[in-house]
Amino acid sequence: MNKHVIQGLTVGGLFTIAITWIASADALAEGGLALLASMVFGLAAGLCIGGLVVANFAMLATEEKKVKKASATRPITAHAHA
Repeated sequence: MNKHVIQGLTVGGLFTIAITWIASADALAEGGLALLASMVFGLAAGLCIGGLVVANFAMLATEEKKVKKASATRPITAHAHA
């Protein structure tokens, strides 16, 4: 399970970094409050999407952890011999 959570955090972090960079790249030339607002918006959006990716990986880990027991049932009939 830890392997999936670490992978999820890595992928989610990469999404966060990419989305933050894309959102702030346009405002990089202007600087000032426009850059700050773009970075905050990009970081918030990136954290949301990154959190969803982490949750998806965690759900995958718990799904793999579940063990289903196989149980075979057959009807038992009672016959009276006379």
